[in-house]
Amino acid sequence: MTTKEIKREVLKLMDEKIGINMYAVLKGNQEKTVKIINIADEQDEQDNTADELLNGFVDIIKNKFSNYDEDDEVLRLSSADERKNGLYYYDLEELPQEMKLLNNISKLNNRVKTFNFSEDMLESISAFIIVIGNAEERIAMYKQQYPVSLLKRDRYMLTPIPHQNRLKKFNQDILRIDFNFQFFLWKGKVYISDVDKMEKVCSFRNIIVNEAKKSIRAIEDMKILDNVEVLLDELENTGFARKLTRVYKDSKVIGHVDNKNIIAFVQSHAYFQNNPLKLNSTGDKFLLDTKKSKNIFVKLLNDDLLTSELTNNDYEALAKNTV
Repeated sequence: MTTKEIKREVLKLMDEKIGINMYAVLKGNQEKTVKIINIADEQDEQDNTADELLNGFVDIIKNKFSNYDEDDEVLRLSSADERKNGLYYYDLEELPQEMKLLNNISKLNNRVKTFNFSEDMLESISAFIIVIGNAEERIAMYKQQYPVSLLKRDRYMLTPIPHQNRLKKFNQDILRIDFNFQFFLWKGKVYISDVDKMEKVCSFRNIIVNEAKKSIRAIEDMKILDNVEVLLDELENTGFARKLTRVYKDSKVIGHVDNKNIIAFVQSHAYFQNNPLKLNSTGDKFLLDTKKSKNIFVKLLNDDLLTSELTNNDYEALAKNTV
């Protein structure tokens, strides 16, 4: 599916008669809980809070889609590369807790509790789930809430009283909402526009490390490394672990090119003159002894080194579409 197709579906919903619900994701000792927020009193005709929130989030949805290359395929997260304006969908087996909350939100409607100021505190809110739509279609967005967005009453805030032309101390906490989100659920799939922010927001590290370990096992089965265990040392680096995940989930090399041809490619390609990969004493396995060599090896397995058929020039292509 292309980004254009999803954009057309989502924007069609935005043009229909729709409403908004907001849920607070509350911090817990182990599990996060969700409570619905009573946005406004429906009997108060002067209160347009819900409409303003709806308009703000509709605008940000439209703005985000305008930044994507519409003709691009929606990419699998497991094949995420270096492009900054791509749209990805989550395709790993294990879901982070935050994405599970998005998936479960439609099942919570009839029994979810309401955020109650007598038992809940604003400072316990770690995120919001914003649901926009109608009875037929809905889009659910996950938005991280940061501590700086909560203005505590102990900061001695002043509010104007215009008719008395003076300032008065404001005695309540203020929750600031900006119109943004990190990922969204649409028709059963989670879509991500900023992989780096998603990784920071989600309980994601253990998941991506587990996926990277599958890649290491696949590399071990190739018998092309003299010291495959050194890759385990780099899994503290989430970026490296994510690149390793591509090796397992989306490799054009593993299972397609034999070791002899891989080694011959390294020995003949100009890139490796300045970025060498050492061979062991028998010349049939690579020896990775530096961080740089580990990164070069992963680039090799991700097929990031390409040659133009038109100019015969060599390129390092960290972001590429299949044609």
